[in-house]
Amino acid sequence: MTARCNACGQAWPRDPALEVACPDCRAPAGSPCRRPSGHGCTVHAGRDRLAMKMGLLAPCPVTVLPAATDSSGDLPLFALQPQTRKALP
Repeated sequence: MTARCNACGQAWPRDPALEVACPDCRAPAGSPCRRPSGHGCTVHAGRDRLAMKMGLLAPCPVTVLPAATDSSGDLPLFALQPQTRKALP
């Protein structure tokens, strides 16, 4: 499955973060992150940081929104499409 940054359009054959094991949930390389309950979840920020440290992933070159950083506020992650809310009729 192709992974794509919604801000800059860069694409990869699969999410580069999946090339490393997750230091947070211990999911092995090639497997998605998981919650303690065993259910799937999005890729943990620690996995993105490790992929960046290994040279597999780089910060998005496009200016990202503050909400697109990790909890420490210093890691620019790939931005998501902003969600628009519509009023109910």
